[in-house]
Formats: sequence, C-alpha cells, structure tokens
Amino acid sequence: LALYKKQMLEQTPYVVLVDAGDAIQGAPIGTLSDGGYLIDIMNKVGYDFAIPGNHEFDYGMPRFLELAGKLSCGYYSSNFLDLRTGQTVFAPYKMMTYGDTKVALVGASTPESFTKSTPAYFQDSQGNYIYSFCEDESGQKLYDQVQASVDAARTAGADYVILAGHLGENGITQKWSSASVIANTTGIDACIDGHSHETVPSENVKNKNGQNVVLTQTGTKLNHIGKLT
Repeated sequence: LALYKKQMLEQTPYVVLVDAGDAIQGAPIGTLSDGGYLIDIMNKVGYDFAIPGNHEFDYGMPRFLELAGKLSCGYYSSNFLDLRTGQTVFAPYKMMTYGDTKVALVGASTPESFTKSTPAYFQDSQGNYIYSFCEDESGQKLYDQVQASVDAARTAGADYVILAGHLGENGITQKWSSASVIANTTGIDACIDGHSHETVPSENVKNKNGQNVVLTQTGTKLNHIGKLT
C-alpha cells in the first residue's frame, strides 16, 4: 500500500490515502496490541485521512481515544458527537489543497456502532448514553448533520466534497446507508464507503436534487485498493 501511494505520487503530487473504518480490529495483530500495532502501520504507510468505523471502538472508548491521538493523520467524523459538550468528538472534515483546487473530505460513522460494537462503551457508569451518532427513527438527524458539514466545507472554499463513510449499502440499516445519505443531501461529489464489506467499483446514486454522485467501496481486508480520480 505504501508502494502504491509512492507510485501515485510519482505521477501527481495530488494524492490522498483514505481509510474508511474498521482498520484496527479483525486480525490477530490488532487483538494482540488492542489496535496499537495497526496505528503504527497506518502511520508508517502514510494515511492522510481516516474515519472511525464501528470496530474502532471494540477495545473500549478510552483505548480508542488514546489510539486516535497517536494516528498522525487524525480521525474525522461529522456525526460522532459527545453529548456532554454537544460537539463532534473529531473534526467533521479535512480540507486538502491541490494547486488551486480545494477538496474537502467529510467523515461519517455508522449509527450501528452502538449495536455492532459494545453499547456500554458509549455510556456512563449509570448507563446513560454520552455519545451519539445522530441516530433517530427516520435517519433525518444523520442527513442533517452530514449536510451541515458539507455546507460548512463548501463555505470554507471546497471545490469538491468527498464523503468518506463507514455506512454501508446491503445488509445494514437502510436509513443509515451511504445511498440513503446521498439521496437526502446535496453538495457531495463522490462517496468512498465501508462497513458492509462489499466491492463496488463505481455506481451512480442520485442526490436530493437528482444529480449523480459516484459511490465506491473496496471490500475488506485489503482485498482491493480503490483509486478515485
């Protein structure tokens, strides 16, 4: 992966390496280090942007926040909130400048994290939820939160906005899927997705205004490397 990034950089300086979640859990190297060795690898490879998937939380919130502080590129998520402050735990987006062009990468984490990790990790000692992923019955809270971050990135000068989501398509809660988020928002140009472990080279999804948004997903466990130009 590091070699592939190096080869791309030889063609153009405008390269960004993105992780769409679930990087630190799922293999013995993660289990043996509570995710620490994977953070070391990601730093060595040279990731530029990462979002927390549901399995980033599998070693507990204190451990994940500790690891997040060690990831050189940082984690980003527009909808992962600390209810005690009302603020996002991480910055919602990252602006990349390529010559005269600005590209914003907006992160989004699945609200399924509550059930597909350990619920207690998101609660206080009394069992009250102190974290949120903008979950509700309709999905509207998630759409509104992502839209607000997309709008903020556009206001800050983004020429293009890429949604990096750990949301998924098939076999997950449909209202929180990447396709549903795209269909209920505007201003997203493309979506790099994760969570459902599917290989989707490229498909078009209509946004709220009926415009095509490119959606792609590269499977799981580095079976593929995606290239979005």
